[in-house]
Amino acid sequence: MHRISIALTFLLLAPTAALAQSSADQPAIDACIDALMASGRASAPGGTVLNSSFSEAGTEVILQDGGGTVWRCIAYRDGSVGLLEEATPEQAAAAASAPSPADYQEQVRFETGASSATLTRTMEAGGAFQFVLGATEGQFLTVSLTPQSGEMYYIIRNPDGSILLDGTDSATPYEGQLWQSGDHIVEVVSQSSAPLTYDIFFGIN
Repeated sequence: MHRISIALTFLLLAPTAALAQSSADQPAIDACIDALMASGRASAPGGTVLNSSFSEAGTEVILQDGGGTVWRCIAYRDGSVGLLEEATPEQAAAAASAPSPADYQEQVRFETGASSATLTRTMEAGGAFQFVLGATEGQFLTVSLTPQSGEMYYIIRNPDGSILLDGTDSATPYEGQLWQSGDHIVEVVSQSSAPLTYDIFFGIN
Protein backbone atom coordinates (compact mmCIF):
# COMPACT_ATOMS: atom_id res chain seq x y z
CA MET A 1 0.00 0.00 0.00
CA HIS A 2 1.55 3.27 -1.06
CA ARG A 3 0.45 6.84 -1.27
CA ILE A 4 2.60 9.01 -3.55
CA SER A 5 2.69 12.79 -3.62
CA ILE A 6 5.05 15.46 -4.93
CA ALA A 7 5.78 16.42 -1.33
CA LEU A 8 6.07 13.07 0.45
CA THR A 9 6.12 9.37 -0.27
CA PHE A 10 4.91 7.11 2.51
CA LEU A 11 5.28 3.35 2.60
CA LEU A 12 3.29 0.99 4.80
CA LEU A 13 5.96 -0.86 6.78
CA ALA A 14 4.11 -2.93 9.35
CA PRO A 15 0.65 -3.05 10.87
CA THR A 16 -0.10 -3.07 14.55
CA ALA A 17 0.88 -5.87 16.90
CA ALA A 18 -2.83 -6.51 17.32
CA LEU A 19 -4.34 -8.23 14.32
CA ALA A 20 -4.82 -5.30 12.04
CA GLN A 21 -7.37 -5.02 9.27
CA SER A 22 -5.35 -3.26 6.64
CA SER A 23 -8.28 -2.70 4.25
CA ALA A 24 -10.30 -1.10 7.03
CA ASP A 25 -7.30 0.96 8.15
CA GLN A 26 -6.51 2.37 4.72
CA PRO A 27 -8.93 5.35 4.57
CA ALA A 28 -7.59 6.55 7.94
CA ILE A 29 -3.98 5.99 6.87
CA ASP A 30 -4.54 8.00 3.69
CA ALA A 31 -6.24 10.79 5.66
CA CYS A 32 -3.34 10.99 8.13
CA ILE A 33 -0.74 11.12 5.36
CA ASP A 34 -2.70 13.90 3.65
CA ALA A 35 -3.03 15.81 6.92
CA LEU A 36 0.71 15.63 7.64
CA MET A 37 1.58 16.71 4.11
CA ALA A 38 -0.87 19.62 4.29
CA SER A 39 0.33 20.72 7.73
CA GLY A 40 3.86 21.55 6.58
CA ARG A 41 5.16 20.21 9.92
CA ALA A 42 7.12 17.25 8.54
CA SER A 43 10.85 17.61 9.23
CA ALA A 44 11.82 16.24 5.78
CA PRO A 45 10.16 14.75 2.67
CA GLY A 46 9.40 11.05 2.57
CA GLY A 47 8.21 8.79 5.35
CA THR A 48 6.86 5.50 6.56
CA VAL A 49 3.64 4.30 8.16
CA LEU A 50 4.99 2.44 11.18
CA ASN A 51 1.75 1.21 12.66
CA SER A 52 -2.03 1.40 12.44
CA SER A 53 -4.69 0.22 14.86
CA PHE A 54 -8.24 0.08 13.51
CA SER A 55 -11.23 0.99 15.64
CA GLU A 56 -14.80 1.96 14.77
CA ALA A 57 -14.29 4.91 17.14
CA GLY A 58 -11.21 6.14 15.26
CA THR A 59 -8.07 4.54 13.82
CA GLU A 60 -4.70 5.40 15.34
CA VAL A 61 -1.92 5.77 12.76
CA ILE A 62 1.77 6.23 13.64
CA LEU A 63 3.81 7.94 10.90
CA GLN A 64 7.53 8.63 10.65
CA ASP A 65 8.51 11.42 8.28
CA GLY A 66 11.68 11.52 6.18
CA GLY A 67 13.59 13.33 8.90
CA GLY A 68 12.83 10.69 11.53
CA THR A 69 10.13 12.60 13.43
CA VAL A 70 7.30 10.29 14.51
CA TRP A 71 3.68 11.49 14.43
CA ARG A 72 0.49 10.15 16.03
CA CYS A 73 -2.75 10.65 14.12
CA ILE A 74 -6.37 9.68 14.80
CA ALA A 75 -8.58 9.50 11.71
CA TYR A 76 -11.93 8.10 10.62
CA ARG A 77 -13.53 6.13 7.79
CA ASP A 78 -14.92 9.32 6.22
CA GLY A 79 -11.42 10.73 5.75
CA SER A 80 -11.59 13.27 8.57
CA VAL A 81 -8.73 13.66 11.04
CA GLY A 82 -9.36 14.28 14.73
CA LEU A 83 -5.76 14.52 15.94
CA LEU A 84 -2.27 15.03 14.53
CA GLU A 85 0.55 15.43 17.04
CA GLU A 86 4.17 14.46 17.53
CA ALA A 87 4.31 11.01 19.14
CA THR A 88 5.79 10.53 22.58
CA PRO A 89 9.04 8.51 22.80
CA GLU A 90 7.02 5.60 24.22
CA GLN A 91 4.53 5.65 21.34
CA ALA A 92 7.34 5.86 18.80
CA ALA A 93 9.20 2.94 20.37
CA ALA A 94 6.08 0.77 20.47
CA ALA A 95 5.34 1.46 16.79
CA ALA A 96 8.91 0.74 15.71
CA SER A 97 8.84 -2.65 17.46
CA ALA A 98 5.62 -3.82 15.77
CA PRO A 99 6.01 -7.32 14.32
CA SER A 100 6.18 -8.21 10.65
CA PRO A 101 2.85 -9.25 9.07
CA ALA A 102 4.43 -12.67 8.45
CA ASP A 103 4.39 -13.21 12.21
CA TYR A 104 0.59 -13.42 12.33
CA GLN A 105 -0.79 -13.34 8.80
CA GLU A 106 -0.62 -15.52 5.67
CA GLN A 107 -1.97 -14.95 2.16
CA VAL A 108 -3.81 -18.09 1.03
CA ARG A 109 -2.92 -19.15 -2.52
CA PHE A 110 -4.49 -22.02 -4.43
CA GLU A 111 -2.62 -24.24 -6.85
CA THR A 112 -3.15 -23.41 -10.53
CA GLY A 113 -6.62 -24.58 -11.55
CA ALA A 114 -7.68 -25.35 -7.97
CA SER A 115 -10.48 -23.64 -6.05
CA SER A 116 -9.61 -25.00 -2.61
CA ALA A 117 -6.69 -25.73 -0.31
CA THR A 118 -6.06 -27.44 3.02
CA LEU A 119 -3.25 -26.06 5.19
CA THR A 120 -1.68 -27.60 8.29
CA ARG A 121 -0.24 -25.13 10.77
CA THR A 122 0.84 -24.94 14.42
CA MET A 123 -0.01 -22.27 16.99
CA GLU A 124 1.26 -21.34 20.43
CA ALA A 125 -0.99 -21.65 23.47
CA GLY A 126 -3.73 -19.02 23.38
CA GLY A 127 -2.43 -17.64 20.07
CA ALA A 128 -4.22 -16.13 17.08
CA PHE A 129 -3.46 -16.07 13.36
CA GLN A 130 -5.02 -14.56 10.24
CA PHE A 131 -5.45 -16.05 6.78
CA VAL A 132 -6.12 -13.61 3.92
CA LEU A 133 -8.19 -14.71 0.92
CA GLY A 134 -8.89 -12.57 -2.11
CA ALA A 135 -12.42 -13.16 -3.38
CA THR A 136 -15.16 -11.46 -5.39
CA GLU A 137 -18.70 -10.46 -4.44
CA GLY A 138 -21.11 -13.28 -5.26
CA GLN A 139 -18.60 -16.09 -4.83
CA PHE A 140 -19.16 -18.77 -2.17
CA LEU A 141 -16.63 -19.24 0.62
CA THR A 142 -16.20 -22.47 2.57
CA VAL A 143 -14.05 -22.68 5.71
CA SER A 144 -13.47 -25.73 7.91
CA LEU A 145 -11.15 -25.64 10.95
CA THR A 146 -9.96 -28.88 12.58
CA PRO A 147 -7.56 -28.81 15.55
CA GLN A 148 -5.68 -32.07 16.05
CA SER A 149 -6.04 -31.48 19.79
CA GLY A 150 -7.38 -28.71 21.99
CA GLU A 151 -10.08 -26.14 21.23
CA MET A 152 -10.21 -23.32 18.68
CA TYR A 153 -12.66 -20.86 17.19
CA TYR A 154 -12.59 -18.60 14.15
CA ILE A 155 -13.93 -15.27 12.87
CA ILE A 156 -14.40 -14.12 9.27
CA ARG A 157 -14.14 -10.43 8.36
CA ASN A 158 -15.17 -8.66 5.18
CA PRO A 159 -12.71 -6.46 3.24
CA ASP A 160 -14.12 -3.34 4.94
CA GLY A 161 -13.42 -4.82 8.40
CA SER A 162 -17.03 -5.68 9.23
CA ILE A 163 -17.87 -9.12 10.60
CA LEU A 164 -19.07 -11.76 8.14
CA LEU A 165 -19.03 -14.55 10.74
CA ASP A 166 -18.73 -13.92 14.48
CA GLY A 167 -16.69 -16.19 16.76
CA THR A 168 -17.60 -19.77 15.80
CA ASP A 169 -16.40 -23.03 17.32
CA SER A 170 -14.12 -25.13 15.14
CA ALA A 171 -16.72 -27.92 15.12
CA THR A 172 -18.98 -25.76 12.93
CA PRO A 173 -17.84 -25.24 9.30
CA TYR A 174 -18.86 -22.15 7.33
CA GLU A 175 -20.31 -21.90 3.84
CA GLY A 176 -21.86 -18.71 2.52
CA GLN A 177 -22.03 -16.22 -0.32
CA LEU A 178 -19.77 -13.18 -0.17
CA TRP A 179 -21.15 -9.67 -0.58
CA GLN A 180 -17.91 -7.71 -0.94
CA SER A 181 -14.90 -7.95 -3.24
CA GLY A 182 -11.36 -7.87 -1.87
CA ASP A 183 -9.30 -9.49 0.87
CA HIS A 184 -11.36 -11.45 3.39
CA ILE A 185 -9.75 -12.29 6.75
CA VAL A 186 -10.21 -15.65 8.49
CA GLU A 187 -8.83 -15.27 12.00
CA VAL A 188 -8.26 -18.46 14.02
CA VAL A 189 -7.84 -18.36 17.79
CA SER A 190 -6.53 -21.07 20.12
CA GLN A 191 -8.30 -21.74 23.41
CA SER A 192 -5.71 -24.32 24.39
CA SER A 193 -3.19 -23.99 27.22
CA ALA A 194 -0.58 -25.81 25.11
CA PRO A 195 0.69 -25.46 21.53
CA LEU A 196 -1.52 -27.21 18.99
CA THR A 197 -1.52 -28.31 15.36
CA TYR A 198 -4.58 -27.71 13.20
CA ASP A 199 -5.84 -28.20 9.65
CA ILE A 200 -7.84 -25.48 7.91
CA PHE A 201 -9.71 -25.89 4.63
CA PHE A 202 -10.57 -22.99 2.31
CA GLY A 203 -12.76 -23.17 -0.76
CA ILE A 204 -13.90 -20.38 -3.08
CA ASN A 205 -16.34 -21.06 -5.90
